Amino acid sequence: MRQQRRAQILQASKEVFAEKGYHNASINEIIRRAGIARGTFYLYFTGKQTVFDSILKEAVEELRSRIRRIDTDEGADPPQVQLRGSLIRVVEYILGDPHFARLIVSNRLAPDAETGERAAAFYADVQEMIEHSLERGIEMGMVRDCDTKLIASALLGAVLGIVQHIVIGTENPPTIDAIVDELIAFVLRGVVNF
Repeated sequence: MRQQRRAQILQASKEVFAEKGYHNASINEIIRRAGIARGTFYLYFTGKQTVFDSILKEAVEELRSRIRRIDTDEGADPPQVQLRGSLIRVVEYILGDPHFARLIVSNRLAPDAETGERAAAFYADVQEMIEHSLERGIEMGMVRDCDTKLIASALLGAVLGIVQHIVIGTENPPTIDAIVDELIAFVLRGVVNF
């Protein structure tokens, strides 16, 4: 029951942050949206900063759990299939929660320093995950030698651009499979036909 109540508060908070932005969100609105008493909120969180931090921390943990290390043992699926599976799991998570998706793209360029720092820490964690994946790919001979920090930043930007396009800019979004296929094609071949 305790976990359920905490999840209820987090979901209401995501909705409020996504709609109003961090700065304009209020604990009163979160409490109203969650349908709980003020005291109940404070049993779980000390303020909107801690609930926002919890949303981002849980998202990083969930993303980590969805990215699988490429298995090179005999009998394992080909690396491309494993990579595609990880990308599908990540995109499903992000787009499966429209409020979270809107939150990460709307607070990307946060108007205040406090939110900006929190968002920057979240993006740094995600970029580090991508960087480690690239480094592992280089070790395995699957990824060309490259500036992993720069490429991780470019890949994160591409994913965020896709998420923003889908949650803000389109009425008929493509399927998860189509999104992942385009992302893989973009990474492997870019956009130029030679």
